[in-house]
Amino acid sequence: MMFFPTLGLIATTDIISVDIHETVEVALDTMRRHNHRSIVVQNGTLFYIITTKDMITLKMDGVAFSTPLSQIPLRILPLIDKESSVISALNLTNEMDEHICVCNEDGTLYGLITNSDIISSVDPQIIMESLQIGTIFDKKYGFKSCPPDEQMHEILLHLKDAPNDCVIVLEENLPVGILTSKDLLGLISEVACGSRKVSEVMSSPIETMNIKDSISDALLFIKARHYKRIVVVDDTGCVMGIVTQQDLISRTYLKWSQLVNEHFHQFEELTQILQQRNRHLTTLATKDALTGVHNRHLFTELFDKELSSMVRYKTRLALIMMDLDFFKRVNDTYGHNIGDYVLKTAAHIVKTAVRECDLLARWGGEEFVLLLPNSGCQEAYMAAEKIRKALEAFCFDEVGQVTCSLGITEVVAGDTLESAIDRADAALYRAKGSGRNQTITCETRL
Repeated sequence: MMFFPTLGLIATTDIISVDIHETVEVALDTMRRHNHRSIVVQNGTLFYIITTKDMITLKMDGVAFSTPLSQIPLRILPLIDKESSVISALNLTNEMDEHICVCNEDGTLYGLITNSDIISSVDPQIIMESLQIGTIFDKKYGFKSCPPDEQMHEILLHLKDAPNDCVIVLEENLPVGILTSKDLLGLISEVACGSRKVSEVMSSPIETMNIKDSISDALLFIKARHYKRIVVVDDTGCVMGIVTQQDLISRTYLKWSQLVNEHFHQFEELTQILQQRNRHLTTLATKDALTGVHNRHLFTELFDKELSSMVRYKTRLALIMMDLDFFKRVNDTYGHNIGDYVLKTAAHIVKTAVRECDLLARWGGEEFVLLLPNSGCQEAYMAAEKIRKALEAFCFDEVGQVTCSLGITEVVAGDTLESAIDRADAALYRAKGSGRNQTITCETRL
């Protein structure tokens, strides 16, 4: 007889925590000392989480590590009774915040539930051996790669806004190492950490699984090693993608629910939860979580398709880089919640100002990129000015006026995304250097 375990049976009761009145430095030292990617921050009966990725964000935003935890934004953890079933936990965990506080009957803290705990509660014998890892690649996030001699500054910038917390290190297209949030724990507090090379920080060698391996094998692999993700390769050793704990949880429990007819109402509820989650993961793989526009990963794919179409049909293609002026002042003066509001509103203003066929993506931070099919520099300039004027005319709550600078280039045959971005970025740089709140077009040269 199969059953869904209660959370009290699988929760981790050995909790590492710090008080909310301690500093960021104390929290980081505690994480390093216990080799944890994240720790609980306690404030009376309220519990928060701070992760290595949060530490990276604080570092890149220039927040002093002497700042008390009470003065930085923290994500509050949900509470759930320890007698609840694992199905209830699936309602609360997600790909960004996987931790849940499990409480006793009187409301005191009993333990924590993470994706690792849910993974460990799954019996791999019930999974069909024929179901291969490759069957869940429709839910992958994609992966960031870099060479061993890459500087850590670029990696930290990427991880600050990336949907996941790992980078695969490639040499001659083969994986030679991996950078995860754990690898960065001892690096974050270094003043010159950005100048270090990836090869000095990465974990190597890297353990991988073959795309043809079964989900059952993947569960055993990730449980035995306590990994957060699996790097999947083909028969030649080339990286095909990354499978996360979330992918395994969704696919495993969904298959479980399809194989068993017992506990009908519980399985019906579970199937609905997982179908909704899988739809959400598909959206997450293509959309920026904050603004709702395309993310950088999808834009890269769409650029290649539009470039091929442009060459094939001999049409034109323009690219616009846009940057919000003095955005750091907004965050520093009004806080990151207001900064997020400005970013979301600005993205909405841009979306309403351009054509439906134009492709808008968040490039990173306060920077956006636009791809305009069947357009040259003249059409792109008109579109950019429409965006600039619409943003300038808008009055943001608390902040008031926010302006933007824009750089334009025309994409030509032989271009890569990097070469087109470089030209548009150079034009954007000139626009900002010339006083901001203006549009400048870059000549196309290959």
